[in-house]
Amino acid sequence: MPQHHKDVIVIGAGISGLVCAYRLKTLGVDVALLEKSARVGGVIHSERIDGFLIERGPNSSQGTEELVALVEELGVTDELVEGDPKAPAYVYFTGRLHAVPSGAGAFIKSKLLSFAGKLRIFKEPFVRVRRSEAEESVASFARRRIGREAAERMVAPFVSGIYAGDAEQLSVQAAFPKLANLETGYGGLFRGTFAKALEARRARKSASAVLDKAAPTRRRLCSFKDGMAFLPQTIASKLGEDLLTGCEELRIADRGSRIEATLPDHAPENPQSTGFSVEFERAGRNHKLTCNRLVIATPAKTAATVVAGVSDHLSHLLNEIEYPPLAIVSLAYDESTIATHLDGFGFLAPPSQGLNILGCVWNSSLFPDRAPRGQALITAFVGGALNPRAARAADSELVAIAHGELQKVLGISSDPQVVAITRYERSIPQYNLGHFARVQRIESLLRDLPGLRLIGNYLHGVSTGDCIKDADRVAREVRSWRAASS
Repeated sequence: MPQHHKDVIVIGAGISGLVCAYRLKTLGVDVALLEKSARVGGVIHSERIDGFLIERGPNSSQGTEELVALVEELGVTDELVEGDPKAPAYVYFTGRLHAVPSGAGAFIKSKLLSFAGKLRIFKEPFVRVRRSEAEESVASFARRRIGREAAERMVAPFVSGIYAGDAEQLSVQAAFPKLANLETGYGGLFRGTFAKALEARRARKSASAVLDKAAPTRRRLCSFKDGMAFLPQTIASKLGEDLLTGCEELRIADRGSRIEATLPDHAPENPQSTGFSVEFERAGRNHKLTCNRLVIATPAKTAATVVAGVSDHLSHLLNEIEYPPLAIVSLAYDESTIATHLDGFGFLAPPSQGLNILGCVWNSSLFPDRAPRGQALITAFVGGALNPRAARAADSELVAIAHGELQKVLGISSDPQVVAITRYERSIPQYNLGHFARVQRIESLLRDLPGLRLIGNYLHGVSTGDCIKDADRVAREVRSWRAASS
């Protein structure tokens, strides 16, 4: 069996694993990235079908500082496309679409909230700070600080859109830590927002001329001309032969302890050796790699299986993380048959409105070249934490659900062209109550397991930007470990 040594092995070529391996390589670390499937990107998966560009995972990403910096570093800025910053997002409520207010004037004119609901939001600076250290649900936090109407009509659909989750169960400390910190650090949302804006102005004034001239951070929605998958594919091309796809029957050992992923029984040849050994099958041949540091960049359930031989407690914590089922239905219509002008991002639906779809994205109005001329591409999301059974419906029923509710909301007078149906039995990790404490325990256990790190969207944020930021951070930490031990 061929055997080679690497400084670091990264397992899992989703966006987290790709960014981590890429950053390690740019820092001069000898790294190998192993991926079970033949495709990189994990849930980021774009595909062209009959002239339509569909997304089987994330449809876009916020243009965070980390994302923009990575795109510039990769030299693919020209491939970036951005949504119109003035394009509204909508909430479906009481039988009509309401644009989410983007400013004070729009907020006052909006009919999404009643006059009493708006007045309640303006009382937020006078709400007492919660002193309990226990985690609080997003719904409870929102009701307490901005009132029941805003919590139901604005916050709950927002949670469904990001997490496909239940605002009554999602932990505000874990899912929206910056929001929670506005209360604990500044005394409230309004006070915190104003204080942070003042801090930012002061920082800009004290910055050097070089920083003043730096490119502004994009915060609008971004994608790429060929879809979101362009980013992981570009990173993969930079890794070259350090990326190995099609790695089956992964077996990992650490000082005689078996860490099993798929796995027949396995015992390492040298139980006294330091670091890790990784055995796998690829193209019908057995391979073995050894390394000093191991980064696991798989979903939590897979990571739990992989680390079971090292730490039962860590494995148990990872297994506790919930992922609800989700179905993604991509439908196309002739634009002339849609009564509603699709001029924005799409719409979300509060759970109180009784729709089976969580909402939809108007792909062809958000970014160019997503559909043939005269056609509208709409992606609807079914299932999630509040309606898991719907995600498991037969294809014909899923189409009927999505089309029927889109027809009701948008006034569609034709049957759809079914472009694609994508299913995830385990979709987006839920940062439910207890998750903030769980992550702290995970990180505490990892401190006692030298050389092992975990990255992924189940730890410090589910968005593409969050994953990029955390993967880059971990890569630099691993590099510093290597430098300290050499």
